[in-house]
Amino acid sequence: MKGDDIMRIAIHQPHYFPWIGYLDKMSKVDKFILLDNVQLTDKSNMFRNKFMSKTGNEKYLTVCFAKSGYMHKAFRDVELNDTVNWQKDHINFLKDNYKKAEYYDEIWQFIYPLLEKKYQYICDVAIESLIIIKNIFEIPTEIVLQSEINYDSKAKNNDLVLDICKEMKANQYLSGNGARKYMDLDSFINENIQVEYQQFNHPVYTQCNSPNFLTNLSALDLLFNCGIKNSREIFWKNVKSTNEFKNIS
Repeated sequence: MKGDDIMRIAIHQPHYFPWIGYLDKMSKVDKFILLDNVQLTDKSNMFRNKFMSKTGNEKYLTVCFAKSGYMHKAFRDVELNDTVNWQKDHINFLKDNYKKAEYYDEIWQFIYPLLEKKYQYICDVAIESLIIIKNIFEIPTEIVLQSEINYDSKAKNNDLVLDICKEMKANQYLSGNGARKYMDLDSFINENIQVEYQQFNHPVYTQCNSPNFLTNLSALDLLFNCGIKNSREIFWKNVKSTNEFKNIS
């Protein structure tokens, strides 16, 4: 068990209907910081995610944003491209490719409101989509926006993470493995912050569109195929199969 004096956090950009690994990381901390003040990254899942087509191939669903000047804006200030009806495209794709999934109707009621609602900013779409998934999986972790935290706005990479950890009074930080290339672990040790890297093994489940398992899709794929009850069981069993902070009693 984790003691009351432990504050464990993780930090990540908001993702559109995130994959299971993203949720695994979220579920293992007390507070999950969403980086809404950073720049939108091309080819990231901040505005898209992978789904399975009825032919068994992966397909990105993309939330279209206005590209004029977006490289000079914080993610939370990037507006949607209102000349493209991306919501209609996503509705049509999901209906066409997941309608035969056993639990399509059960899950559709939760996500359809997002695909009908009017938005101005892409960040709001991403955050609302991940909160829908978070709630379905009953992940109790508190969500905190970067824009709500007092930190050095000029800090980048390791310094940004360290500043946020200090501001949140964290003494444990769960990092993604991609950060290994820039993490300066000594700077965290000097602040009495323990850093661990996420351990994640993707669970395998039956997918209606392919006999061969396709990994790293949006968590909606798991939900459509397995339903809420079974998906929760699969997810939480998988979360408990790894213990990044095993040296903490």
